[in-house]
Amino acid sequence: MAGQRYDVAVLGSGIGGSMLACILAKRGLTVVLVEGATHPRFAIGESLIPETGVRLRIIAEKYGIPEIGWLATFQTLRDRISPACGVKRSFSFLHHDRGARHQPGHVNQLPTLTPPVGPDSHLFRQDTDAYFAGVAVRYGARLVTGAPVTAVKLNRHGVTLTTATHGDFEAEFLIDASGMKSLVSDQLGLRDPEPRFRTNTRAIYTHMVGVPPADALLTTKGRKQLASPLGQATMHHVFDGGWIWVIPFGNHRYATNQLTSVGMLLDRRKYPDPTGAPADEFRAVASQFPSIAQHFANASAVRPWVGTGRLQYSSSRMVADRMIQLPHAAAFLDPLYSSGMSVLTVAVDQIAGRLLTAFEDRRFGRENFVPVESFVNRAFDHYDLVVSHSFDAFAHWELWNAWNRNWAIGNMLGTFGSLSVLMRYLASRDPAILEESVDPLHAGVLGSQLPEVVELMRRSAEHIAEAAAGRASPAAAGAEIFRLIGAADFLPPYLRFGDPDGGVPTFTLQAGARHVTWYRTQAPEQWRRHCDFPLSTYSWHALGYLAGTAGQVAGRLFGDSRDVVRARNHELPVGPDTWQPDLSALATAPLTTGELPVDVASAR
Repeated sequence: MAGQRYDVAVLGSGIGGSMLACILAKRGLTVVLVEGATHPRFAIGESLIPETGVRLRIIAEKYGIPEIGWLATFQTLRDRISPACGVKRSFSFLHHDRGARHQPGHVNQLPTLTPPVGPDSHLFRQDTDAYFAGVAVRYGARLVTGAPVTAVKLNRHGVTLTTATHGDFEAEFLIDASGMKSLVSDQLGLRDPEPRFRTNTRAIYTHMVGVPPADALLTTKGRKQLASPLGQATMHHVFDGGWIWVIPFGNHRYATNQLTSVGMLLDRRKYPDPTGAPADEFRAVASQFPSIAQHFANASAVRPWVGTGRLQYSSSRMVADRMIQLPHAAAFLDPLYSSGMSVLTVAVDQIAGRLLTAFEDRRFGRENFVPVESFVNRAFDHYDLVVSHSFDAFAHWELWNAWNRNWAIGNMLGTFGSLSVLMRYLASRDPAILEESVDPLHAGVLGSQLPEVVELMRRSAEHIAEAAAGRASPAAAGAEIFRLIGAADFLPPYLRFGDPDGGVPTFTLQAGARHVTWYRTQAPEQWRRHCDFPLSTYSWHALGYLAGTAGQVAGRLFGDSRDVVRARNHELPVGPDTWQPDLSALATAPLTTGELPVDVASAR
């Protein structure tokens, strides 16, 4: 209740704030989640990537919260959280030239992981956010919704949150998980007057129906050359001046949700200001590219379009005595490559460990959390390098095809490090291995922690800049980037990353075993431990996944057969050990009328 003093107050109940509330409450801290809106609610930030999924598994194992691990792969998300979410089997990109139909071959794909650690998912955020807020309550946190915070006071004794509807809440420590519209940032003057990022974009987005799979835009031959269908991918239309995301939720056989998330990101150097209503501008830009226009010809929005100004913001600092911000309360870049959630999961892991130690030692000074701040700043700066040069490269296929390989390399090798930690832990069950997840070698996004990857990207970016300035042709710059990639001794030659017409790497059980074997036997020494893990453990868990699937099928068949002949069942036993919800933990205020503000930076 208001007036009670808590150990931790979490401002905002999105995925990040709720995950931390679960961890801290399970470890015995008193936690209150204070949320200005109510669940369920619309939010974007809907696409997971492999390194995010693996990290979610690590967090689940490290802190004993299995529900966090259920978010990590599509199958467990579908079966245990919500079938309204979609499957993501690849990142897919169609490159377009203005005024021309999509050219066959101008396609990039990077498959996600496969069972037992994949595939990835498209999160229907109104379901997943509400679910994790409820899980936090189950672990002992208090959830207060419909309680907009009007003032935040920090002093050496603690923090006080003043709400418009529920009075004051006092705590020893504050976690700001409120995202873009952070009151904490405003009151403490944390935001930079001008974002430090090179990326400069704005967004137009909604949810739609009637968006067909993008496979229909390809020829029959083109579809056969894909590693997986475009309709089961996070689809990107990329073009000079911007890109469009297409994130379907109804793209699997058990789907209950036919919505598709659609958003357009525009480079403000070329599209500086909105021209008309968001829906009209989306159609006007799409009409310049015949294949994109075809893709959305029969699509209709099911909620109001949202148009933004510049998306980017950054902060000089994100920690203070007795306070830390989650990444998207401090900074935001662009949804391209869906890596915001990766920054978040690393930060959640780091914050949880440091905060639990802080309560043991009763030390809540800023200095204890500066390493988290340093990680987040490095991650966003690296992410800015990748994204900003992507917008430069969109102008020409030769540039984009080359730069996209840099991103794919960072994605793959960043994931391998976390996967090595997870598999070595599952092989030994030694908790000390899980502590490696916050080591500098493994704490990164898109390879930001790997010097060789960062250097390769930096040198490739120099060629992108030369082409953008007109000092080199796009073809020549692209060829130089491919030459750099081909000379990298930490990439398996058979993956052909340095070949403009190279194949698409896959991560099935057989292909994964080949990758691990190459790094174990042929890679430079510093890469061997980073990318190596027990293949027997990986294979055993793959077999366990198949056995579990068979058990589910058998169980459903048994249950359906029983229901044909018998009404009574024992599927929901109620006994003294059965968890019953504590409804007193939920405090809500009446839902106000009108559209709730949408936070574009809420955990993408």
